[in-house]
Amino acid sequence: RSRWSQAAAAKNASKESSKVSKESSKASKAVTVASTAETARDVARQVRREAAAALERQAAALRAEVSSDDDEEEEVAEGDWGAQFSSDEDEDEDAALDAALRGSDTEDEEEGEMRDDDDEDTEEKEAADDEEEEIDEEEAPGVSAPPPSKGPGKLSLVDKMRAKLSGGQFRMLNEALYTTTGDRALDMVQDSPGMFAAYHQGFREQTKEWPVRPLDLCVRWLRTQPSTAAVADFGCGDAELARAAPQTTVHSFDLESDAPGVVACNMAQVPLPDASVEVAVFSLSLMGTDYGAFLEEAHRVLKVGGVLWIAEVRSRFDGSAGHASVSSFLAVCAQLGFVLKGKPDESNTMFFIVHLVKGKGAARAGAKVRGKAGATPGSGLKWPKLKACIYKRR
Repeated sequence: RSRWSQAAAAKNASKESSKVSKESSKASKAVTVASTAETARDVARQVRREAAAALERQAAALRAEVSSDDDEEEEVAEGDWGAQFSSDEDEDEDAALDAALRGSDTEDEEEGEMRDDDDEDTEEKEAADDEEEEIDEEEAPGVSAPPPSKGPGKLSLVDKMRAKLSGGQFRMLNEALYTTTGDRALDMVQDSPGMFAAYHQGFREQTKEWPVRPLDLCVRWLRTQPSTAAVADFGCGDAELARAAPQTTVHSFDLESDAPGVVACNMAQVPLPDASVEVAVFSLSLMGTDYGAFLEEAHRVLKVGGVLWIAEVRSRFDGSAGHASVSSFLAVCAQLGFVLKGKPDESNTMFFIVHLVKGKGAARAGAKVRGKAGATPGSGLKWPKLKACIYKRR
């Protein structure tokens, strides 16, 4: 009986030892899982911190580029194109970008915490269900789940900063073109190839939501004219008029040739013979301080009876502070030899349109005013000053 009691005691001791060993193994695995989870969270947090820091540096660099363009320029309220004609609602642009930056950091932190909680729940469940199994080495504990993808219509912070930079370039170029002469504008564009294409892109963005564009009305009018009429488009942009007009001959001129068929030149000296076209078009392109020389050049290349078609921003002709009114502008056009056809079309709130015809006696007047073809502009006519379309600095 004593031996039986000893055997029973030994068996019980063995069971207790096995139970203690199993519990010790379970505790060890739990500690290992917890340690692994903590390491994964640390790695994930470090990755997020580095990504956020890189994004911050890139955003700061873009801000610096924009600031270098805009900081030293004065805010000019008169003739503010952006306030009156732009569809771009950018009054709180800087504040929105700063908020987006802060929101990006907050989202990253919240996403990281959610991923950490999910990791902990998953690991606890695995430890409870599979306490006797070995940890699968193929599961990489240091790889965190990717952040949720952004919706297709949501711009990233960097994209927003690039858009701001593009807007800053457009404002700078727009002001330069309105406040300098044609020859200086040509030099500026030639010194920076591709810069004018950025301006055209910005212009398209500003006018894409207008109810109607001057160019659309010009095309509509050209459809009433003979298809054989030769057209000269002064300040053609990307030559959209040449593509849309029914006329077979459309000469396209601008400061840079960034589209097929565009001839780069000063609008005061286009490479056309005297009296060689039936139509001359200026669609929002009387931009230089010597804009009168552009109109004198149009007079030179137009045939007698030819039409000068002009569309311009209305606020440039308000007659205030020594600036031109529509009537004072047309008076000088009459001195040059143009006759107003009908009345100015002022039905649009953004721009007005005039049709001027080169009169029968205008060839002689033009010869006195302009001299020979290609001569340096300088007619002696006193062209009234036009307001510049300048964007406000936000």
